[in-house]
Amino acid sequence: MGMLNQGALSLMVSIGHRTGLFDALAELPDSTLEEITTHTALNNRYVKEWLGAMVSGGILSYEPSEQKYRLPETHAALLTRSASPDNMAVFAQYIGLLGQVEDKIIHCFREGGGVGYEHFPRFHEVMADDSGQTVLAVLDEHILPLIGHR
Repeated sequence: MGMLNQGALSLMVSIGHRTGLFDALAELPDSTLEEITTHTALNNRYVKEWLGAMVSGGILSYEPSEQKYRLPETHAALLTRSASPDNMAVFAQYIGLLGQVEDKIIHCFREGGGVGYEHFPRFHEVMADDSGQTVLAVLDEHILPLIGHR
């Protein structure tokens, strides 16, 4: 059950990254659902469910007496765009991306063949997000100097 819960939580982390919810929560003080949805202009019902998943998964804190949510600084340090290159939420996007081609991969197990890039609708977008925080972050300091060492 833990594996299934963590897999589902990974998808929710991806959603938090893609919608900008983690970034918004890092900017906001402890906030109510209404304050969060006003700040983000996202749908109240969906944000409420996402917040519940994040609290259940131990990623967000919730104060019931005030009905306020908080993204702890230690979690923001690994889940926001400003945390780059340590933003783990970027990598959570791969779970959903791979889930989109599961049927095609099963077909390949049975019939052989492969699954081309065209079947991964967000592949280049996710790779750009990933490379933007990993490769580009070290390009000048670590990668380009290697050119002179051939």
